[in-house]
Amino acid sequence: MEKNAALLSLLPDTIPPDDAVHALELLAEYKRETELTHRDKTKALALKEIALAEITRKYDFYERLFAAIFAERSTVTKKFFSIIDKGIKEKDNDLVLAGLSNLSKMVSTSPLTALPSLKKLENR
Repeated sequence: MEKNAALLSLLPDTIPPDDAVHALELLAEYKRETELTHRDKTKALALKEIALAEITRKYDFYERLFAAIFAERSTVTKKFFSIIDKGIKEKDNDLVLAGLSNLSKMVSTSPLTALPSLKKLENR
């Protein structure tokens, strides 16, 4: 409290009108800048939320898509091994070779090579 009184005692008894006007102009400019900053911050936060929503949407799309693709590949892989096992049990070399050939073709390709065409689906 004593410091405030000491500071007040340093002020002149009267403030020149030009200084008062200048101080009010500075306060008005400060208020305008504060409002602009607040608007810019609000806009940036809105853009951030939009970007996060888009990223989440894409993530969900690809997660479901890859889960389905790899589940299908798992089922097909099991079927090929079933065919190979059947060929071994029946001593049918043609069946074993057919199962191995098809399994080899499937595992040599990657479902990820289809990503460019999947981008078209994603944007629907």
